Amino acid sequence: MKTPFVRIFLFFVLVLCVCQNLPAQSYTAVFLGSGHQTYVWGVNDSGMSVGRKGISYAAALLWSPTGSVRDLGTLGGTHAEAIAINNLGQVVGNSSLAGNSVYLAFLWTPNGGMQDLGSLDGNSFASAINNNSEVVGEFRGTVDHAFLWSQAGGMQDLGSLGGYFSRATGINVAGHVVGTSALSDGSVRAFFWTAQDGMKELDLGQTAGSQAFAINDSDQVVGYFVNPQDNQNHAFIWSPTTGIHDLGTLPGTGSFSSAFALNNSGDVVGISCVLKFGNYRCSSVVWKHGGTIQKLGPLVVPKIGLPKGATGINTSGQIVANGAGAWLLTPH
Repeated sequence: MKTPFVRIFLFFVLVLCVCQNLPAQSYTAVFLGSGHQTYVWGVNDSGMSVGRKGISYAAALLWSPTGSVRDLGTLGGTHAEAIAINNLGQVVGNSSLAGNSVYLAFLWTPNGGMQDLGSLDGNSFASAINNNSEVVGEFRGTVDHAFLWSQAGGMQDLGSLGGYFSRATGINVAGHVVGTSALSDGSVRAFFWTAQDGMKELDLGQTAGSQAFAINDSDQVVGYFVNPQDNQNHAFIWSPTTGIHDLGTLPGTGSFSSAFALNNSGDVVGISCVLKFGNYRCSSVVWKHGGTIQKLGPLVVPKIGLPKGATGINTSGQIVANGAGAWLLTPH
C-alpha cells in the first residue's frame, strides 16, 4: 500500500510529465514574398498584412491572407511604405512626393485610395491606426514631434516630455497613444498620452532608457527598457493597474530583447538576440499571455528561420514575421 506521501509525490510526477509532453503551439506559414528590403510590419484581424519591398522603387504592399499582394501606389514619388492596417482595411504609412525630397504620412482606404495627411512641419510618417480611423506618427522639420490625426480634427502636435523629439507608435480604440520622447536632459523614455492628461512618462521603475511600440484596448503597453541588472534592453509589458513586467530574453551571453506588438489577449511578439562567437544571432519570438519567451521559427511546420523579428499579432493569434522573406504565421 502506498503511503499518502508517495501518492502525492507520484501525482506531481504525473502532472510534470503531462505538462512536459503538452504540445507547444504550432503554426503554418504563408510566404508573402522575398527580395532585398521586403518586410511585413502589421496584420489585422482578417489576416490582411502590410509592408514594403524595394529600394530604388520602394512599394507599399497589402497582402491578403493567402499571400496575394497589391501595390498601393505612391503620393507621386518613387518610395512608399505601408506600416499598419486596422480592421476596416485602412492602411497607413508614408510616401515620397514627386522628386522624392518630401515624405508625407498617408491614409489608404479600399474605396478612396491613398491620401496624404499633411504635416505640421516638413515631413511626416504614420506608425499606427485604430478602428476609429485615428492615426499617429511623427512629423519632422524644425521640431520632431509625435502627432495624432483624425478626419475631424486634422493633425495635432502631441508635444514631448521636454526634449528635442517625440514619436508616436501605437494607438488603441480609446484614443490612448504610446511612443517615445526625449527628456530635457536628452535621455529617451516611453510615454503614455491621453486627451485628458496629455503626455506622461511611462513609469517603468527605472531611470535608464525605454521605448514603447504598441498598446492594446486594455491599455497594456509593450516595448523595451534598459534592465539595470545587466544593462541590456529587455522586452516589457506594462499596464496602469499592474505596472511593468520584464518579459526577459532568450538565454545566452549578452542577450537582449524587444517587444513590438501585442493583441487584446496580452500575447506579445518581438525579437531577441544572443551573442555567439562574436556576432549577435537574432530570433523572432512570442510570449503567450502569462508564458515565457519562445522562438517562433521552431514552432512553424516546416521549420523556417525568422531572424529579423515578429512585428504584428492579431486577435486569433496570427503573427507576421521577417526572415528569409516575409511570412504570415497561423496557429493550429
